[in-house]
Amino acid sequence: MLIDDVQITVKAGKGGDGAMAFNKIKMALGPTGASGGKGGDVYLEGVSNLSALTQFRYKKVLTAENGINGKTQFNDGHNGDDLVLKIPIGTVVHNLTTNQELEVITIGQKLLIAKGGIGGKGNFKFRSSTNTSPTQFENGLSGEEYELRLELKLIADVGFIGLPNVGKSSLLNELTNAKSKIANYPFTTL
Repeated sequence: MLIDDVQITVKAGKGGDGAMAFNKIKMALGPTGASGGKGGDVYLEGVSNLSALTQFRYKKVLTAENGINGKTQFNDGHNGDDLVLKIPIGTVVHNLTTNQELEVITIGQKLLIAKGGIGGKGNFKFRSSTNTSPTQFENGLSGEEYELRLELKLIADVGFIGLPNVGKSSLLNELTNAKSKIANYPFTTL
């Protein structure tokens, strides 16, 4: 079954929290808390598979990976992995949250839909000449969240236009070797 219209929610990853830590070695006292990693972004990528929207039939909320929290000893947290959603070319993306419209028109085209949150700073970033042992740190910021409607535009190569019972189905059968229904009453093929 071809799915050509679907509504989903995408969430970018949250940034990792900064750490508060201090060095325990007497010769190198001071803050060692590292910063958190950036949250993963959400991208849409165009593919040639027309049935690619079927993956969103039951999974309606899609989330990128969160950034990893900062650690001690200047170990910054890793960035969260990006989420790349494959959609067929010719899909119109309606952002219901911001009322924007985008369209994927080429294979491999990537659209950034939601940005991941920035990682928080660790207490090492807050040190200064007057504050050599800072205790403050930052939490990571939340990623963007959007409600999207994905609509696949199907464009036919050929169309027959005419009144009922003028032979459109007969012409189609003769030209393409198709087996469409033909009868002596209007609107036989709908």
